[in-house]
Amino acid sequence: MGIRYQSRASPRGVGPPRRAGWSRRPGRRRQTLESVISIVAPVFALGLLGYLSTRLGWFSDEAAGGLARFVFDFAVPLMLVRVFVHAQLPSTFPWPLLASFYLPAAVLYAAGILVSGRLFGRDRMDRTIGGFSCSFGNAVLLGLPLALSALDDAEMVPFLILLSVHGLGYLTVTTGLLEYGRQQGQPWSRLPLAVGRGMVSNPIILGLAVGVTMNMMGLTLPGPVDRTLEYMQGAVTPCALFSLGASLTRCRIAGGLAEPVVAVALKTVLMPVMVWILAVQLFELPTQWSRAAILLAAQPTGVNVYLFAVRYAAARELATTTVFLATSFSLISLSLVLYLLPLMT
Repeated sequence: MGIRYQSRASPRGVGPPRRAGWSRRPGRRRQTLESVISIVAPVFALGLLGYLSTRLGWFSDEAAGGLARFVFDFAVPLMLVRVFVHAQLPSTFPWPLLASFYLPAAVLYAAGILVSGRLFGRDRMDRTIGGFSCSFGNAVLLGLPLALSALDDAEMVPFLILLSVHGLGYLTVTTGLLEYGRQQGQPWSRLPLAVGRGMVSNPIILGLAVGVTMNMMGLTLPGPVDRTLEYMQGAVTPCALFSLGASLTRCRIAGGLAEPVVAVALKTVLMPVMVWILAVQLFELPTQWSRAAILLAAQPTGVNVYLFAVRYAAARELATTTVFLATSFSLISLSLVLYLLPLMT
């Protein structure tokens, strides 16, 4: 059983056209390239608007900080409540599919932590952001719209199965590691309480937990409440990207490209290759499932990396630079993945 999310604003039959095949339609690859450009171009435009507005003094640093807090504490959590309340959660998970994606994700997360600590001398909290940058993809803001345009119904099922545990798994692990790093020098007996307090007070995890709990209990959102959350859901993408662009004005890229470039290479190049090896060569998953896992793995570093860096005051420049470079490079990397995907599977 897969997951289906059907927004009130986008009922069945409305929205991006689904493509039924990868190799049987003439011009398929060209259309896929055009769809990638049409999705990535607005991302650049919103980020550039935030950057220029802040650089020119039209948007203050205080306003940028307030916008980042709005996104992290309100817009994203309420969006997650609505998404998971409307989702049809699977009764059982296909473990080979999950393993083909999350084993490489875990390996690259650990590799990023080691690279940040041993090669770049970062402290414990900054290392966590480094590992997060190497593994966490922009699954919702870019991955989901791209998947709706590029995958057919059968391919969307495994994509949404992976997406359903993507945020909760990553955000829980990252919050735990950051809270652990924050408690350096404190008695070990206080650590579990500190980690638990950090998770309970994390708005994104609370949003995920509320949505999943309501779904499992069979609860629905009243019409006015659902519409209110729908408005907040619509605010996530523009506000997060504008906030990301504003944050780039505080980065000093000169002399600081080495670590972000390593993170971009691990996330956008190595991760889809590793997922391809496990999904196609080792587990021999069905074609639709392999394509979904590879496409999700190829997504650039997600905006939540930046939001976590701001919230915990850890490796902000690394996060903003990595997200910016990865999103920029994704115009090329995602186009290449979509072009090669029929041949890879």
